[in-house]
Amino acid sequence: MSTSDALIVNKTAVPKEFNKIARRYDMATGLSQGYQADLHRSAAYLNLKGHEQVLDLCCGTGKSTLAVLPFITTGKVTGVDNSEEMLQVAREKFATEISSGMLTLELQDAMQLTFAEGSFDAIFMAYGLRNMPDYDRCLAQLYTKLKPGGRLVIHDYSLADGWFAKPYWWVLGNVFIVPISYLTTGEANIFNYLIKSVQNFLTPKVLEAKMAATGFKQVSSHAQPTWRAPILRTFVGVK
Repeated sequence: MSTSDALIVNKTAVPKEFNKIARRYDMATGLSQGYQADLHRSAAYLNLKGHEQVLDLCCGTGKSTLAVLPFITTGKVTGVDNSEEMLQVAREKFATEISSGMLTLELQDAMQLTFAEGSFDAIFMAYGLRNMPDYDRCLAQLYTKLKPGGRLVIHDYSLADGWFAKPYWWVLGNVFIVPISYLTTGEANIFNYLIKSVQNFLTPKVLEAKMAATGFKQVSSHAQPTWRAPILRTFVGVK
């Protein structure tokens, strides 16, 4: 079994693979046209007023954090990730926001969050749910961490129904993403896993149904623009 296949089977090992590329992660994702703009577009669906307590789950090096912070004035963002090295990069990038109290960063397993029920007005989860070993249990946990009326926004690859998205993703992944990322970071395992994890992930309709079954209301999904439309979506649900 290849390393990437082993990661599909045992997703608890994924954070350790991210540790290996933490210092080069921003460079690799920076080569993806629209990467940061997509995150900002999804963060806008949180409908923040500025005073909220926001959980930025699976924050990594803080690219999702960067998308959320402009919407916060008197509130606070709590960034959580299970990769020590990715969090260290984020701590260095956001030293000012951390010292001001606007941001805290914590090492936690997203499947076993230690926050009390009803702790957050909003949860932003970018490129995270796909890496969880149990989607239903993760969604149920996030539901409990939200206050009534709180919003969950999931930003992730989700291949559209129909014949086109899967071969399109295969070409993007194997011809462009993996080779370029390997040249940038010197690692291939985590990016091969990325391609396979997207292929195995929920379609938009199935993820919407799971969110609704968890109890979320006003569930909707929104395709990202241009060439990402068949593969990248923003999912929104309200408690």
